[in-house]
Amino acid sequence: MRVPKAAELIAASLRQRIAMGELLEGDALPPEADLIVEFGVSRASLREALRILENEGLIEVRRGAHGGARIRLPREDTAAHSMGLLLQIRGATLKDMFDARVIIEPPLIHQLAQIRTDEDMAAIRAHIDLERAAIDDVRAFAAAAAEFHRLMIGRSGNSVLILVAGMLDELYLKHLNQFIASARPDQAQLNRETLLNHQRLADLIESRDGPAAETLWRYHMQGARKIILGQLGEGSKLALY
Repeated sequence: MRVPKAAELIAASLRQRIAMGELLEGDALPPEADLIVEFGVSRASLREALRILENEGLIEVRRGAHGGARIRLPREDTAAHSMGLLLQIRGATLKDMFDARVIIEPPLIHQLAQIRTDEDMAAIRAHIDLERAAIDDVRAFAAAAAEFHRLMIGRSGNSVLILVAGMLDELYLKHLNQFIASARPDQAQLNRETLLNHQRLADLIESRDGPAAETLWRYHMQGARKIILGQLGEGSKLALY
């Protein structure tokens, strides 16, 4: 059995503190000298441990007189990049990504309708107002409509599925500009239909009608899936540009 190196044990201890919330985003780690004393290791072992955490995206090490290590929590786009790379290696397609989103998102919308608060509704209505104001700007509306997904899923209450859906959404956003660039002649009509569906969904969530909200969102996502895959191709490979 392989015995972990000192650096790996230090990294594991600090990683656990981050996971437990003892160290928060932006917090500075104790000075190097203090950590050496705490863990009873050499400077070389400590620095190797910090490199492990830096490579994992958990800390940011700044060099210089005012440098040091600070906590930097992983973001969805970072996780999406790693997941996207693995999916690329495994030959995943845009169709695979869209199918996964259609499976995951509608049940989360159902849950949101059951647990939504007045604060949730205020945020949803305010975002729909932003979409309405951007209805004639193709890029601005596309970005707002994509953000609507994030807003809804982020308030659905299941932290695991929120993260998975968020990573899939990051992968989707990487292909959105390619779709926008196609300049569809019916884009204005598509925007109006999207806005209408978002308004209908907000009404169903406000009335706490989970089954109807789930059904509407699945219908909406399947429609978007058909249009975008019809434009970009079902067999298109995921790209990380």
